[in-house]
Amino acid sequence: MPGQLEGKVAVITGTGRGIARNVALRYASEGARIIGCDINEETAAETVELVRKAGGEMEALYPLDLTVEENAHRLAEFAAETYGGIDILYNSAAQFRIGTIEDMSLEDWKFSQDNVLTLHYLVTKHVIPHMRKRGGGAIVFVGSTTGILGAGYPGNLSFLLSYCCAKAAVLRMTVILANELAEIGVRVNSVTPGAVGTEAGLTFYGEPGTESRRVSELGTLVPRLGEPDDIANAALFLVSPQASWVTGQNLIVDGGLVASGGMGPATAENKAAMAPVIKQFSVVDGNWTTSGEPKARF
Repeated sequence: MPGQLEGKVAVITGTGRGIARNVALRYASEGARIIGCDINEETAAETVELVRKAGGEMEALYPLDLTVEENAHRLAEFAAETYGGIDILYNSAAQFRIGTIEDMSLEDWKFSQDNVLTLHYLVTKHVIPHMRKRGGGAIVFVGSTTGILGAGYPGNLSFLLSYCCAKAAVLRMTVILANELAEIGVRVNSVTPGAVGTEAGLTFYGEPGTESRRVSELGTLVPRLGEPDDIANAALFLVSPQASWVTGQNLIVDGGLVASGGMGPATAENKAAMAPVIKQFSVVDGNWTTSGEPKARF
């Protein structure tokens, strides 16, 4: 039985590890031919072998710095020359530096902007002509809950300023390009992961049983870190025929982090603290009342 992406060509950036590696495996399992790239030569080659061993087709360019426009152009041309065109773009590659506004240098700020936001702009810019030739396509940007919620990091800690700003801009890019590219049949969406237990993610979130892991899971409604395949499955939906009427959307896959405002489920302590206040109120015939007198109607 043909896969959902049979005959499609997918360009995936940052395939050397993490979620993008899982996306490459997932797309390939559904019949897509994969063009990958990464700045890390060794891990990029590992992903190619993993996809091929699983029965998929994949070629890749590495090492490749996508903040250089010539390299973004080279990636798009390589995909078109290798497999005849481009139908799907999954923009994942990113690097960033941390720091608050006072301790971050301008160089650090620009590094994060270039390696989170600008490289997505460059790759997308050079892929679009090939999608135009195909009569359409699907683009997925990778957002982040850090671009939406609070100071960005679990515990509301503030040291991801430049990264948070860049990811927020990626989400706006999604909406703007969905409008701009509709006339050529290109759908544009984003998938926004929460805290995912990739190799890189675990350096931030810690191992099970550690305080850093506890804090990282505290704000979610589903009390665990995400798995790379949680995001890969969402990324598959967004480029599949099932999402043919979906564009300009941000699919948040975060265990309920954003939905809870980063607070997680109501705790027993919070319930106990608010109980005396709540007990003052009752509902009589559709009215809020404290002492038998109507206070407000809803």
